[in-house]
Order: sequence, then C-alpha cells, then structure tokens
Amino acid sequence: MQVTDPKLVIDDVSCEFDGVRALDGISLTLGRGEFVSIVGPSGCGKSTLFNVVSGLLRPTRGRVLLDGKDVTGDTGHVGYMLQKDLLLPWRTVIGNIVLGASLRHGATRRDREEAAMLAGRYGLGEYLHHYPHALSGGMRQRVAVMRTLALKADVLLLDEPFGALDAQTRLDMQMWLLAVCRDLNVTILFVTHDVDEAIFLADRVAVMTGRPGRITADIAISLPRPRGIGTLTSPGFTGFKRQALALLHGGELTAPRSVS
Repeated sequence: MQVTDPKLVIDDVSCEFDGVRALDGISLTLGRGEFVSIVGPSGCGKSTLFNVVSGLLRPTRGRVLLDGKDVTGDTGHVGYMLQKDLLLPWRTVIGNIVLGASLRHGATRRDREEAAMLAGRYGLGEYLHHYPHALSGGMRQRVAVMRTLALKADVLLLDEPFGALDAQTRLDMQMWLLAVCRDLNVTILFVTHDVDEAIFLADRVAVMTGRPGRITADIAISLPRPRGIGTLTSPGFTGFKRQALALLHGGELTAPRSVS
C-alpha cells in the first residue's frame, strides 16, 4: 500500500532459525502518526517481526528504515511493550514510568515531573505513589504504556498489550489508547489475535499467513474517527471483520458492503 509520508519501513525482511524460515519477505510501511494492526495465526512470526523492528534481532535478509535511516540491528529507536506489564514490584507507579530514564542516565527531577504530568493527563495522577500490587490489571497496563511513552520514542511496538485482560477492561483500555494516540500523534505497530481489536484501533490491518510468516493482505480501515462503542456494531465494522476472518481462514479477499 502506498504511503505518502513514511515513518517506518520494513523492507523485504526474512528470518531463518536452524534452517527453518520464520518470516519470508515481509514488507510493510507505516506513515507518520499511523496505527497499523497485525493479525495472524499463532506461530506466524509476529513477535519475531517485532524483535527485528526493535533491533533485538538482525534479519537473515532485508532491512528496517526509520525516517529514511537504516536502523537494522540497532536498538533504542522505538518503544517496545510486551503483553506482560513487567512492572518492577519494588517501584511505585512513577518509579516504573521513569525506569527507562533511570537505566540510561539516572532519572532526574525533570524526568519525574514529566512522568507525573503524563500520568495525570491519562488517569494515573492519583496513583503515582502506589505499588503495582495495589493496582488492577488495566491500571498496570496503563502504567506500562506510560513507561513506554516516557522513552519519548515516536514509534511504538505494542505486542498484545491487552491480551490478558477481561473483555470489559480490554474495551476500556482500547478506548483509552485511542485517546492517547489522538493526543500524542505517535506511530504504532500493534500485534493482536483479536480481529475486533485490530479493526477497532487501526487505520490499517495487515493479515499474516502461518509459518513462514508473510503478509497476505493490507486492509485500509476506512471507519470514521473518533471511534466509540457504536463502531463495533456498525455495518462497516462488520464488513471489515468478515473480510479479515475470511483471509485468516483461507477465504478470498472481498470488499466490505459498507464502510459507514
């Protein structure tokens, strides 16, 4: 799909492990401020792709470009959040948010002030001095997202961040993430097994095949923003869901009947 203002370019990336190909010719471009979801069967290489983009893994073939610069195999250019919140239990909320700064140069007073402002802006202001054990699952995930945002990366990789939450909390977190994205204009690559979640959040949904992982379709989600609860039951949403499910289960690519 043609992107007019590319921020992140994944260019013909393949990965092999002990002769087994995990990824095969993955190419995907994200525009500045774009939200792209990736869906696919278990074991298709979604997390491997994230490790390549983050620089933790060098691909067998291909490259990763950020703002036109080749960053293949280099770390520290993107924010990366896993499914588990991985909060440090001996640190408070604000201590966890400034963890990146602490590891890089030691968290300064300004780092803590900026973290407090960020937390207050997105519903964590009353919990700055609470420890993780006192927080709900949804609030722990908010802290993990804030910790990723505090790194000040303008590209975020979110690997099933809400997968362990119950349905209601998950929906609340999706709505919250949409508000954060709207305010901060970050570029997000989001992995999920939940087709509803992928469509609800994203500007585009990339559908991957089973191993070796390939992108079989790149679907533009032309649903209006801002999106609310009603989006989930709209005819346009249902059409995109039917399209994505057909691709995931070997069906043909068919256009939705309505995108209104």
